[in-house]
Formats: sequence, structure tokens, C-alpha cells
Amino acid sequence: MSKEFDEVKNDVGEGKEPTTTVRELLRWFGARRRRTGIVKKIQLELDGAGIVTSPDFTKVWIDAEIAFKKAPEPVAIVPPPQDPQGAADTTYSPKDANFLISMLKAANCGVVAVKPQDTIEKAITLMLAHDFSQLAVMPNDRTISGAISWKTIGKRLSQENNLVEVKDAMEAAVALEDTEGLFKATKLIIDHEFVFVRSSLDKKVTGIVTATDLSEQFQFLSEPFLLIGQIENQIRNLINGKYAIEVLQSVCSDADPERKERIQSVADLTFGEYLWIIQNPEHWEKLELRVDRVVFCAEMDKVREIRNDVMHFDPDGIDEEQYDQLRRFSRLMDELEALSQ
Repeated sequence: MSKEFDEVKNDVGEGKEPTTTVRELLRWFGARRRRTGIVKKIQLELDGAGIVTSPDFTKVWIDAEIAFKKAPEPVAIVPPPQDPQGAADTTYSPKDANFLISMLKAANCGVVAVKPQDTIEKAITLMLAHDFSQLAVMPNDRTISGAISWKTIGKRLSQENNLVEVKDAMEAAVALEDTEGLFKATKLIIDHEFVFVRSSLDKKVTGIVTATDLSEQFQFLSEPFLLIGQIENQIRNLINGKYAIEVLQSVCSDADPERKERIQSVADLTFGEYLWIIQNPEHWEKLELRVDRVVFCAEMDKVREIRNDVMHFDPDGIDEEQYDQLRRFSRLMDELEALSQ
């Protein structure tokens, strides 16, 4: 257990509410991302210490600040009512969304705003200075009157309207709670080009998410999948036609005869099974590669581990070091393929 978490437990025990960021909390447990295993480990430690985080560390941006608080006393559970036949009432309760709009960086970076009575010149200057396409129109930090953008200004000018104050070129804006599911919010963002995000706790506006932010986030999440897919194709091409079906089937346990029977080509194997075949010195010789088997397999095993992380489609994504590993290994495969031709 880290000394930082021990200090948190002591502080909470004394009635304090210490704070940190999600990223720091992960670091205390030797992690950089909210993978399933590490989240479970942290949650068990929190539960064991009678502590909760506010907001929930699994539902906010990785650099968001969280507070550690004493967990509320458990509430006695009343048995559900029985119907005349004695069957319990099993009303469906939906699970929380796994991907919330609050997990996006843009939803946590605040907004640049103008008031309805500010001049059009002020709004234009702020948009130019910050390279923004739109601004929030807010009389205070909790109330969104609307938005002003280059588009709304252009529309008003095209009708030869006299623009003096921001309210003369203002349009309605969409605001979502930070607990809104990311995929549900996506349609609204596409339809309206941007949405504002407000805290479900204090109702303050915490950020603006644009269509550009959304596309960057999905690229951030999808690029590792594309790299992994490319590497898997490269591995298949490397070993395709080099081994008898019996060798391919040997990676499957005898306890699963049905799957073993289904393995008829390299396309039927998992990434880990590719590695298992290549690690065998006898099988390695058939590839006729002029590179070191141990080093190659070690690099491939790193890719396997990253692949396991990527499959969770975690909003935290993978870090730059892992990206570099995928890119390096893909380049290595390209070079080996070129040399073999």
C-alpha cells in the first residue's frame, strides 16, 4: 500500500476530506490507466477503509480533482414485496453508463463567456484571440443564456440586422449534465456542433465539447485498434503457410476438442497463440528470419499486453509509450516483410 493512501486514510479518519487527481490516485497504485483490474483493486481498498471518492474516480476526466470522504453508513435493505403468487418484484434498474461526457478533457477545461449585454466587438475579439468558433453567453457561471458564434453573426449580418450587443446575435444552446453518457451525447453534439457541460454537483458550467473534440476523442480511442489490427495482419502474413494444421491446432487445449477442430488456418488463432507458436525454437526456424528470436518474442509480447488493454476501450486510452511500442513493432514487421521479398 502506498504511503499517500495511508495518509488519506488517516486524514479521513480525522474528519478531513483530502483531495488529489484521478491520475495521482492511479499512480499510488502503480498504474497509469483505469484498467478493469486496477479499478477493482482501488475500489476494494476504498471499501475496506470505509472511504468514497467524490466524484466517483471511475466517472470523471483522468486529471479531474476528487475528494476522499467517509463512506455513508449502509442503509438497511427492505425485502421486495411479493406478488400473490409469491414472486418477488424484479423492477429493472439500468446500470450507470461506462463512458460519460465528463471523461473528456474538453468537458473539464472551463468556458470563455460573454454577457448578453457585452458588445459584439468584445465577442469577436475573444473568438479571434482564442481561435474559438463560438462562445458561451452567460450572465453568471451557472446560467447559460445561449451561444454566439461566427455562424450566428454571419446569419444576422446576411439579413442586414444591426448588431450591437451579444444578445443581437445569440442563439439557444444545449447544456448537458456531466453524468450524461458519451454515446447519447454524441448525437446532440453532431446535431448542434457543440454542447456545454455543467456539473451535476454545483451546476457550474465546466466545459464545452465540440464536434472537433468528439472526433479527436474517437480517433484517440480507435487508433490503437487500427494499429493492433495492422500488426495482427502482419503476423498472420508472416506465419501463413509455414505450419501444418496439426501445429496450429497444438496451441489449443485437448480439453476443448471442438475449438481445436475449428482451427484450420492462422486466421483462427488468437494473438497469444501466434506468440506461443513463434516462441518455440523449432517453429521459429521455419520463419527463416535473420533476427533474434528472444528479442522479437519479447517485443511481440509487449504488443500482446497492450492489445489486452486496448480491448477494454478505456476512455483514458493508452499512453505515448504504448503507442510507440505499437508503431515500432509495426515498422519492424514492415521491414521484415520488405527483406523477405
